[in-house]
Amino acid sequence: MKNYFEILQIPENASSDDIRKSYRRLAKQYHPDVNKSPDAHERFCEITEAYEFLMNHWPRYADYKNTEDYRNTEAYEKFRQEAREKAHRQAKMRYEKFQKQHEAFQESGINDIALLLTIMMRLVSIILFLFLLVVPVVLTFTQHWTFIFMALFMWPFAAIIGWYIHDNFRHYLMPRSLYYTPQRIRALFQEIHPTELSCYYCSGKTADSRPYKMDLLKLKDVKFKSGGYRQHNVNYVNQSVSIAVPRSRKAFIIHTVCALIKVLSILGCMLFLNISSVVWRFIIGMIFGGLLSRAVLLITLTKSNTTYLVSVGFMVRIAVWITGIALASRFYLDPFNIRTTDSIYFVVTSIIIFDSFLMQLLSLILGRFTALPVIRQFPEADCMFRQGYVVYNDVPVLSVIYPLFRWVAG
Repeated sequence: MKNYFEILQIPENASSDDIRKSYRRLAKQYHPDVNKSPDAHERFCEITEAYEFLMNHWPRYADYKNTEDYRNTEAYEKFRQEAREKAHRQAKMRYEKFQKQHEAFQESGINDIALLLTIMMRLVSIILFLFLLVVPVVLTFTQHWTFIFMALFMWPFAAIIGWYIHDNFRHYLMPRSLYYTPQRIRALFQEIHPTELSCYYCSGKTADSRPYKMDLLKLKDVKFKSGGYRQHNVNYVNQSVSIAVPRSRKAFIIHTVCALIKVLSILGCMLFLNISSVVWRFIIGMIFGGLLSRAVLLITLTKSNTTYLVSVGFMVRIAVWITGIALASRFYLDPFNIRTTDSIYFVVTSIIIFDSFLMQLLSLILGRFTALPVIRQFPEADCMFRQGYVVYNDVPVLSVIYPLFRWVAG
C-alpha cells in the first residue's frame, strides 16, 4: 500500500490540521489549472486519494497490525476506487469552475482596470527611482557639497526600486496582456446574437446583443475561526445566482456611452473644477455624470442598467454620507468655493469602515425591504430580490467601493 504520509510530505504523527494544510499546499501546486506538466493530473489525484484516506480511513487502518492486512480488505479497495473517482471529478469540476470564473472576471473589465493601475504605479516607480538617484547629485553640484550626504538616505530606496525594476525588466510596463483589445472591443459592438427575446431596456427591440449579467448573492452562513492572538479568519458562505437580462445592440451602446460619460465627468471635475475640496469635486463629478447619463437615457428611451443598485437602504446611507461630509465642509458663495476641515479625514475613514455596520442597522430596522430596489427590475431579478438575494455583502470597504464601481462601470 502507498505511504500516504510520504505523498502528502508529512510525518506519521501529523494532526488533522497538518494534513489539511499540506493537502491545500500540494493541491494548489499540482492542480491541472496551474501545473501544466504531463503528470500533474495524476499527481493531483494521488494527493487527493492520500488526503481522503488519512482524513476518513486512517483510524480504521490503524486498527490493523500491518499494512498488508488492510490492503487486502474489501473496504480498502472500495475506498481506493471511490477516492480516485472523486479526485477525477473534483479536478474536472474545479477546472471548469475556474474557467467560468476567469472568463467572467476578464469580461467584467476589473482585470484590465487593475492592469492599468499597475502600469501607472510602475511608471511612477521609474520616476521615483530617477528622482531618488539624481537629486542628491544635482543638489551637490548646484547648491553645496554637503547635499551628497542625502544619498545615504535616498540611494538605498533607489536601489530597492531599481532591483525590482531589474527583476521584472522584460515585462515591466506590460506584465500581461489586456483582455479588451481594440479588436475585441470592436467585436462587442458588431457581434449579433440571434434570439427571439425582446430587449428589456428598449421596448420594441430584439435582444440581439450580449445580455447584461446581474450577479446576486444570498448570505447562508458566516464562519469564524480563531487560531489565537492576531490569528482570526471570517468567511462568508454565499449562494450566488447570475441573471442574464436580454439586451439589444442599441441598449448596449447607450449603456456604454453612459458609462463613458460618468467616467469623463468624474475625471473632468477632479482635474478642472475650481473647487478646493477634492472630495466635493468627486461628488459633483458623480452628480453631473449621473444627470448627463440620465438625459441620454431619456432622449433615447432606454432603461438604465444600474437601477438595481438603488435600494431604500442605499439611499439612506448616501444621505448619511453626504450629511457627514457637509458638516465637515465650509461653503462660500462669493466667489463660490467649498473647503473641507481637517475632520474630513475622519469622516471619509468612518464611511469606508463603518458603512457596513450602518447596513446591518438598517437591515434590523427595515428588514428585507432594505435591499429591495426602489425601481421595478427584470421579473427574474425581482423574484430573486424578494427571496432575500442582495447585490453585495455588508463588508467594510467593499460596501462603499463596490456599488460606486458598479454604478460607474455599468
